[in-house]
Amino acid sequence: MKTATSKTGLFSFYLADSSWQSKNTRLGEEKLAQKIHFGTNSTGCRYVIIGISEDIGPQMNGGLPGSNKGFQSFCSAFQNIQSNRFLKGDEVGILGEIKQNQPFESIVKCANWVEELDDFILHVLGEFCPENQVIITIGGGHNNAYPLLKHTKQTRRQSLTSINIDPHADCRKTDYRHSGNPFSFAIQEKTIDRYRIFGLHESYNNEYILDFIQQHEIEASYFEEFLDNENAFWEQLTEFTESCPTNSSYALDIDLDAIAFQPSSAISPSGFQIEEIRKMIRILAGSLPISSFHLPEGAPKTAEEEKAFGKMVSYFVSDFIKQQNKLNK
Repeated sequence: MKTATSKTGLFSFYLADSSWQSKNTRLGEEKLAQKIHFGTNSTGCRYVIIGISEDIGPQMNGGLPGSNKGFQSFCSAFQNIQSNRFLKGDEVGILGEIKQNQPFESIVKCANWVEELDDFILHVLGEFCPENQVIITIGGGHNNAYPLLKHTKQTRRQSLTSINIDPHADCRKTDYRHSGNPFSFAIQEKTIDRYRIFGLHESYNNEYILDFIQQHEIEASYFEEFLDNENAFWEQLTEFTESCPTNSSYALDIDLDAIAFQPSSAISPSGFQIEEIRKMIRILAGSLPISSFHLPEGAPKTAEEEKAFGKMVSYFVSDFIKQQNKLNK
C-alpha cells in the first residue's frame, strides 16, 4: 500500500502489510514470517527493517545500476529463517519499502534526485520510526548513509560514531549528492563525531579522498593490511570496540562492494569473504549499542544471484540481531 510520495513524485513509500508474508512451512517448523510484524504493527519492535529500492545514487557516481534489486531478494529469504531459541523474530518488524519511480537518465538531468531522496528518507523515518528503534536498512546505494546518519543524530541526541566496512571511503567532493560522498557531507555538517573505516582498498581511493582522510583525522584500516597480517587486522577491530564509550550512538555500514565477487555497483574480484564479514558483524554488534545497520550497494541480476544474495544478507541481519540481543541482556 503506497502511503507517501516525495516532493516531485520521484520516490514512493509502500507500507508493508500481511500480504508481504512469505513462508515455506514444513510440519513441526516455525519460520520468522510467522513471528515478525509488518507495517505499523512494527512500531513496538526493537528492530525495524526498511527497504530502499533505488539505484540513482550509484549511477550519479558513475556506478552500475541494480541496487534497486537487493531488498526484495532479502525479504523472502529472511522470512524463511527458522524461528527458534537463537532468534525468535517477534522483536523484528518489516516497515516497508521506498521505491524509485523513474529510471536514471544522466547526471545532468537527474542533478537533484539524490537530495530529494535524502529528504524523503528522513520524512519516512520521522513519520513511522519511534526514537528508540534500531533501524536496519537493506538495498539502494551508499548515498542513503547520509540521511540515516542524520536521523540517528537527531533522534539519539548523542555523540555519533560511524563505522564503515568498505573498499571506498565515500568522501568525495560535496559539489552534488551521490553514493560517493555521504560521509564527506556528514563530516562537514558535523552529523558524525567519529568516522572509522575498515577495509579500504589502497588503489581505489583518489588523492582528494586520501587528503580528506588525513585532514579530518579519520581512522582507517586498509584491506592490504589485512592481506599482510590478518591477525593484526582483527586486533585493530577489537581495540576499536574497546575504545568506544557506551554512552554514544553507533551506526554500522557494510558496503557489499567489500565482498569479493559480490554483484554490486562496483563489483571487485578482491575483497573479504562472507564469513569474514559475518565475523566483523558479530564482533561489532556484540560489543557496541548500534542504532543503525545499513547494507547498501548489492545488485543481484539473475535469479541465482538473487537467491544467494537474499540468503547472504539474511545471515548478516540475523547475526546482527542475535549479537545485539546478547549485548542487551
